[in-house]
Amino acid sequence: MERTVTLDAARYDRLWRRHLDRLVFYAHTLLGDRAAAEDAVQSVFLRILDRGRLPDEATEASYLFQAVRNAVSNELRSRHRARRAAESLFKPGAKDPREEAELTEFGRQIQAALEELPEEEREAVVLKTWGALSFPEAAAVTGVSDKTFEHRYYRGLESLKEKIGVRDEQV
Repeated sequence: MERTVTLDAARYDRLWRRHLDRLVFYAHTLLGDRAAAEDAVQSVFLRILDRGRLPDEATEASYLFQAVRNAVSNELRSRHRARRAAESLFKPGAKDPREEAELTEFGRQIQAALEELPEEEREAVVLKTWGALSFPEAAAVTGVSDKTFEHRYYRGLESLKEKIGVRDEQV
């Protein structure tokens, strides 16, 4: 027997439009590949459709970021296995020059500075700044305490500002 589920299409569309850019940016930051980031986000929204249930509005942002983080983790594991399998046959490729051309000069500076941050700090800055999650929501996404997340965020933010040459009086 097939199950039939009615999903509020308008609410689903609003959910998609409200979070898409931030989720893709977050996934891109973790994966370093825009197309793979879009795929990861799309897989999350396809799972929502398949389940036939939208996340609770009060926690939708943290739910979506956690789901994207899980999708990214799966992608990274797959990449690692594929890289190990093909290690003797292929050398790692260079970054796609088309993606680089799309970034503005400031965007390139930010991206480069983000990439220099330790992974935990980079993730914290992206979740809080571009993901617009509260400290408790972002801490839940990363699986650490609120204080640990705050420490990672502030340390990463200071490092980022230092790397791009922003002084506190400019902020």
